[in-house]
Amino acid sequence: MSLRLPPEDASELREFPTRMLSPDRDLFRVIRVGNGPWWFGSSMQGRFDLPEPDGTCYLASDELAALAELIGPEAVSGLISAELLRERRLVRLRVPRETVVSDSTSRKAIRFGLTGEIGSVVPYAGPQAWAAKLRAGGSEGILYWLRHDPSRVEGFALFGPHGERTEWPWGDAEPKGIEPRLIELLREELGIEVHDRPYAAELHIIGD
Repeated sequence: MSLRLPPEDASELREFPTRMLSPDRDLFRVIRVGNGPWWFGSSMQGRFDLPEPDGTCYLASDELAALAELIGPEAVSGLISAELLRERRLVRLRVPRETVVSDSTSRKAIRFGLTGEIGSVVPYAGPQAWAAKLRAGGSEGILYWLRHDPSRVEGFALFGPHGERTEWPWGDAEPKGIEPRLIELLREELGIEVHDRPYAAELHIIGD
């Protein structure tokens, strides 16, 4: 792995490349039915999670890529449970104001020891260290390549105080579940079939 840890002094990242995220740009996020879309979490189970009192909110620039990130490594199996999608909904969102994010997709990022592995490496200790240091230097988030879509789709990990932003615009969303149009796109574009789990009575156990 060529990705280095960030410098100890956040001031050394003052010239790190940035990008402006416009409030006119559509972003996508898959959330559980019943939850609000603007949640800044601190579970430390996400790639760029920050510990409380800060948090991170993840968004994708493409609706299908947002679904692929939800499905994760299971995507390569080509089969997922319909229950997973029924419990969630896709939300189209826009940030409420211009937001300056650190651009990890810029070639200039390598001058600071950051490579494209920031969006794919596991476990997340390295990316979380970068998130914490960039946040300490005043960054409002990170722009990176999403891991589970090979077509190079931009993802955004926004930084802010831990918790929900109930005052931010909630955007457009289906009331429940992922709409059939997107399920069909999963099949056509990513080769992922969506099926209900069979009931026990439907299973035939073959003995010796």
